[in-house]
Amino acid sequence: MAAAGFGKQVRHFSTTVIKPVSKLIQPPIQVYGVEGRYATALYSAASKQKNLDQVEKELSRVKSLMKDPKMTTVFMNPHIKRSIKQKTVNDVMIKEKLSPITINFISKCLIVLVR
Repeated sequence: MAAAGFGKQVRHFSTTVIKPVSKLIQPPIQVYGVEGRYATALYSAASKQKNLDQVEKELSRVKSLMKDPKMTTVFMNPHIKRSIKQKTVNDVMIKEKLSPITINFISKCLIVLVR
């Protein structure tokens, strides 16, 4: 009986992806692919809050933080759980007093990148 209802499920495509794109502020250079979506979303969020320069500086700081040997050790160690890696990075970013836009962006990127 339970299997009979299984065949009736239908998968629908999401239409919510189309609507927010019109609200995004387009960057000066169009970037394609997944990285383009993230870059466009970050550019749009920073532009709306008029924090483009601040976010750019903060991303440079994040880049230098990620080159720190302690951070590299945490990321490269497959025995450390993803949740611990994410918490470590969030704690470091909060300690560095980064803006919520940058913290949110890096957190979302880590979900994709960290294994």
